[in-house]
Amino acid sequence: MAQLKRVPSSTSSVTSLISRFPRTAKVKSKPLCPTSYYSRVQSFLKTGDPAAAISAYKDMTRAGIRPLHSTLTSLIQSFSLTNNPKLSFSVAGLIIKSGHPVDTLLLNLLIKSLCRTHHLHEALELFGQVAPLLIPPDVVTYNTLIHELIKGKMMEKAMKLWADMNNVGFQPSLVSYSTLIVGFCRNGWVEKAGGLFEEMETKGLVADVVVYSALINGYCNAGKVDRGLELLNKMTEKGILPNVVTFTCLITGLQNARMWAGVRELLKKMVEQGIKPDVVTYTELIDGLCDDGKEEEAIKIFDLMVEKGVKPSIVTYNVLIFHLCKEGMVDDAFAFVEKMNDSGTASDVVTYNTLILGLCKVNKIREAIKLLDEMLEGKLSVKPDTKTFNTIIHWLCKRGGVSRALELQKTMVRRGYACNLMTYNVLIGGLIKIREFDAAMKMQRDLYGKGLEPNVVTYSTMINELSKLGKVDDAERLMHEMGDHGFPPLLLNYNALLKSFSDCGMKERMTNLFVEMSKGLTPDVVSFNILIDDAGKNEDFEAMKQLLSDMIHSDVCPDLITYSTIINRFAKAGKLEEAKELFEHMINSGLSPDVVVYQALLNGFKEKGDMGVVVDLLEQMESSNISLDVKMIHTILDCFGSGKDPELLQKLRKFGRGLSDTFSGNKPPVDGERHSDHIPLEPTRVHTRRRR
Repeated sequence: MAQLKRVPSSTSSVTSLISRFPRTAKVKSKPLCPTSYYSRVQSFLKTGDPAAAISAYKDMTRAGIRPLHSTLTSLIQSFSLTNNPKLSFSVAGLIIKSGHPVDTLLLNLLIKSLCRTHHLHEALELFGQVAPLLIPPDVVTYNTLIHELIKGKMMEKAMKLWADMNNVGFQPSLVSYSTLIVGFCRNGWVEKAGGLFEEMETKGLVADVVVYSALINGYCNAGKVDRGLELLNKMTEKGILPNVVTFTCLITGLQNARMWAGVRELLKKMVEQGIKPDVVTYTELIDGLCDDGKEEEAIKIFDLMVEKGVKPSIVTYNVLIFHLCKEGMVDDAFAFVEKMNDSGTASDVVTYNTLILGLCKVNKIREAIKLLDEMLEGKLSVKPDTKTFNTIIHWLCKRGGVSRALELQKTMVRRGYACNLMTYNVLIGGLIKIREFDAAMKMQRDLYGKGLEPNVVTYSTMINELSKLGKVDDAERLMHEMGDHGFPPLLLNYNALLKSFSDCGMKERMTNLFVEMSKGLTPDVVSFNILIDDAGKNEDFEAMKQLLSDMIHSDVCPDLITYSTIINRFAKAGKLEEAKELFEHMINSGLSPDVVVYQALLNGFKEKGDMGVVVDLLEQMESSNISLDVKMIHTILDCFGSGKDPELLQKLRKFGRGLSDTFSGNKPPVDGERHSDHIPLEPTRVHTRRRR
């Protein structure tokens, strides 16, 4: 047993450690019998009073009564609930000294004590040193360690321990399977969890509602709602009643899949089975409806929730307020705050931060500042936090009010609120936007004096903003400084500087930077598009084709911008066959050409006089429901005026009738046509989401 003494230096006797606990008042009484002493210790332990239990234990030892093994074991159980596992190991040392048996129960209690206090590494070390040679472990030992490994997201180690348990001949219990299934589901390994579930059933172990709910939740989170519904039917067939958690998991999965009919059916089932949806169920449902743009239905669910006697939580109100503000319905959001306060649910700083963000988004920054002032003056029950100030500072900088943002930052400091790195990052970006470069650089240097250090966001903000303004030397210097401070530049930083070099006509520097970037990062579609656009400006068509080829060989998929850029340049240069070939390649790649691509090709083939291709393109546009802009309308009308072949004119007129409900304008009459033959064109219909 000597090895136990090396586990966390805690083998000193309990007597030397119990002095840390406050003593209970001494009461003069007649000496108690040993049984009475044992009873006193046990009763204090049961009531959760370790200080009193230890005091009673001291009295017992002073009376010369040898503690029972069960008493010491109970002490370990009590100490395992504290944040000091050393006490548990001290008692273990006393058990060994007293000659009591050292058994699996003791091992499990010590491991549990370490796990409860987040000493998982020490628990695994103890297990490795003691089991199985000195003290044989049991299923409980493995279950405890596997549970903690899963909590720490150490899935590979948990699976290894599971395999070890099976290899040494232990039959996993229902708890063993439940622990692993729940853990797998929480970590996104739902298929592995499903396999364990089937294995468990073949061994005759019956899953309970917790296991079913965890597995249903796992399938729903993985987008496999049908599997979740199958499990619901399976558990009800076996007589296992789903609970509110089970239904909430399915309702969330269905609403994420926008299967609202299924949601209504489940709510109906809940009522039929006498299960009342709780505040979490309603809140999840309200959040899902709002995500799907169904705010009015969400409010109806909210009203139903209140009608059914379920009190909305602060989270419920904040979810609704957030979505209303997101949709620009700030007045409705304020109305809900009043309703919340009237119902006795106090609004919190999250509520007001959401309202302030909503006001800023609809360009009511003055009202947002007024609300902040009311919070500062104590007119509201909530005080602002750093996020409150940062939100307004961000939007002031975004709208060009950097001077006002700096004033607000001074107010923030004066009022005792600590500015964090986000505060300074936003201000630095704002100063650069208004070309206050020296002030921005000074603020960045001053960060160190405020106990802060520039981070990736600081450098990225500065590099990107400087690049947009063409300050390429400063941006490149900061990129090198960023690397020197242990922050490798991001792809978006390189792309911003590449674009700036291109805009400034610095082709050589752009090429060198691309080569440098490619050594540590994989260029993305944005990187290639910048280079392709630059080659197009210089009419270097071979370079454009080579870059497109390099993209494909690098497994970077060309996007709409890639093809649009190349096709447009080729068409304008009269390379129509190559442009059309790229157009067909684009369609074969699964991309849908936009109005810019069609316009480039229409103009090119119209100038060439190839009206057959023009008609083909127009028919493709019609079948693809391409949205037309004013430039495209004029291009099409020019095509009508360019056609001389009567058969082609007839096709063009037919195409025009098909577009008659898409855009507006009047085609000038073609020579020889009657005015009544003109193709009628109607106004473009713009579909926008209604803002209430």
